Amino acid sequence: MSNKPSINLICGFIGFGKTTFAKKLEMELPAVRFTHDEIMLKHYGRNPDNFREKYKKIDSYIRQEAVKFIETGQNVILDYGFWSKAQREEYYKWAKTITPNVIFYVTVCSLDIARKRVIERTKNNPSELFIDENIFDELLKQYEPISENEGYPIKFYNTN
Repeated sequence: MSNKPSINLICGFIGFGKTTFAKKLEMELPAVRFTHDEIMLKHYGRNPDNFREKYKKIDSYIRQEAVKFIETGQNVILDYGFWSKAQREEYYKWAKTITPNVIFYVTVCSLDIARKRVIERTKNNPSELFIDENIFDELLKQYEPISENEGYPIKFYNTN
């Protein structure tokens, strides 16, 4: 890697430990971390209506901020999840227009552990987005795990 700042894309499903890992990476690099859920919660509450519309608005804000930080020489972490192949491709292409240093960090976790983490988090932490077992199962249908065949620079991080 060159000495240019990096965009670090945190990939994994709900409960896989993405944010915990992203916070650790934030200190190690150092970097500026953007976690979509934290911004969503702050602006729209725990169970927002029109989720997709609000998601797009926050995404636009994060992208603008990421560009500003990269331009000032700071590393950026996008703690999004990047569940679909299409989303990974879109963000990777976008990030490469800003800096040559783009990498996916993939959190790996068993679904049983992730489910337990998410249910406990929802039950015990009112500062988290609301995700019960039904929502977890519905969202899981949308999850396409990243594959090395996609051709991106990837580092795996086990969170079990």
